[in-house]
Amino acid sequence: MRGLGDRAEVDSLERELLRNACVESRLLSVDRPGHHHADGAFIGVRRRAIYTANALDDDTAAVVGRAVEEVRVLRGRPATGLLVVDDVAVLRSGPAGAVVVRSPELVALVAAYFDALWTDAVPLGDADRVEADGLSPVQQRIVRLAAKGFKDDTIARMLGLSTRSVRRHLERLAARVGATNRLSLGVAATRLGWV
Repeated sequence: MRGLGDRAEVDSLERELLRNACVESRLLSVDRPGHHHADGAFIGVRRRAIYTANALDDDTAAVVGRAVEEVRVLRGRPATGLLVVDDVAVLRSGPAGAVVVRSPELVALVAAYFDALWTDAVPLGDADRVEADGLSPVQQRIVRLAAKGFKDDTIARMLGLSTRSVRRHLERLAARVGATNRLSLGVAATRLGWV
């Protein structure tokens, strides 16, 4: 681990990491748009970004949507912003500094944290939409596909989510309606007009 003291140094390192990305970049922006995300991450590199609702205005959302393949918006505010590019993580510490992590075990933990937040965030276009029934668009799609008999892993592939994410959504919906199994969730979903 190594500490960086000023914002210019942090931004420079992040740009360099993105330019040299090989597999995937993950950006969590809590206080400002990740303008530098578009500076790198070329063909063949999966680019994902999570923004907090207060870090993303309409103009910025349009730019971000063109620059990054997958963008989600998170309600609430995580403690720190971060960037994970392949096998390096940069954790922002305060308004100017950051900590650079290169230990594979710690980078894996930071990436897992990002992935957990990714499951709770909503796609950029769906961020302000919650239907009258209180379901997000992702939850609506999951419930409808589950009602058609699709298995969790198939639903996950169809929606570009992890199987674990699909299961979490179904567990939350089941808890919300007091269902104890998938059948009782289906009955409740039908009764509530979700399907």
